[in-house]
Amino acid sequence: MMRRKRRSYFSRRRRRNDLLFYKRILWVFLIPLSLGLNYLTEKNPGITERIFSGGIYKYYAIGLGFLTEKLPFSLMEMGIILAVPVFLILIVLWVRHLFYEWDRIGEVLQKSFWNVAAAGSILFFWLTLMCNVNYNRYTFAEISGLTIQPSSTEELYQLCLTLAEEAVQLREQLVLEGLEDEEGVFTLKEDSIRELSKTAAAGYRKLGEQYQQFAYPTIRTKSIFFSHQMSYTNLVGVYCPFTMEANINQESADYSVPSTICHELAHYYGFMREDEANFIGYLVCKNAGNLEYEYSGTMLALIHAGNQLAAVDMERYTELWLYYSDGIIADLRKNSEYWEEFKDNKVMEVSQTVNDSYLKANHQTDGIQSYGRMVDLLLAYYREGREAE
Repeated sequence: MMRRKRRSYFSRRRRRNDLLFYKRILWVFLIPLSLGLNYLTEKNPGITERIFSGGIYKYYAIGLGFLTEKLPFSLMEMGIILAVPVFLILIVLWVRHLFYEWDRIGEVLQKSFWNVAAAGSILFFWLTLMCNVNYNRYTFAEISGLTIQPSSTEELYQLCLTLAEEAVQLREQLVLEGLEDEEGVFTLKEDSIRELSKTAAAGYRKLGEQYQQFAYPTIRTKSIFFSHQMSYTNLVGVYCPFTMEANINQESADYSVPSTICHELAHYYGFMREDEANFIGYLVCKNAGNLEYEYSGTMLALIHAGNQLAAVDMERYTELWLYYSDGIIADLRKNSEYWEEFKDNKVMEVSQTVNDSYLKANHQTDGIQSYGRMVDLLLAYYREGREAE
């Protein structure tokens, strides 16, 4: 009788394991479902805007963001730190399982493969639904009504001069506010990233009055504890759709921090394209009603426009530098000196390759170079301003 019960127990347990195994195989079908969803939303940006970006994603962002922002640390960073020991523990347990099930090694390896495939499929579907689909929404140019058109080198040069003049004026005001160290480099009044993000939240509230896509509560950004190590990846900020967190490299140059905060928060609002997030970040900084933010946003725009000018006319780009004040040059030099330490390392190469591939996979065909397209939006914005005068 005891033997029969034992057989019955192991038989039921095997059936449960088999059922679980087949369920995991079914999870793998989330991959073609994700690809199909991405294709349909790409072909129907209006539906993407209303149902996903302005619906499913929006309420997911509000709900999860409300929970994770309460944590005083970055959940994303904690996950990355714990990933290595957890992975090693799982490998040890898996090898131990192989040892005890050596007589069924083929079956164990097969189940292990499908377990990994199922987990990967779930993560891929999650990333698609709560991040990648947003690449297929209306562009910010379409939402804002800004007209993107070809521009001459002269128009680009005039944009750079305008931005340089604005940056110089703002930098002089910052000196009067005492926001400069003994080396003549701009320093933020507030050190805390979470406190700095309050101003960004106010800026997004103002933007929400103009565009309904931003008319919901934002989240506080978080500083990365291991920011120095993060610098090896050449990243000043990173948005995590799995945790709804905007994470900032706190070792970045002070002039770049406010605009980086606004850039990462643009991703939180579902604008995943890097060029658009830069421009939205610029708009928020410009209208935040805060001198530090205005300077940071103007410097962001000036650097991007200047880089584009350098690509088409190096002589005029060199001439542009004659308009920079000593304070602006000091800020740029300090930033360059910091990043020189991390130049040409393998971690940065891998990070840029992964980032470039991800952007291209989401139809930013110029990869990392697509960041330069922000200039088209800047040109359209300033052109519209001149025509309104």
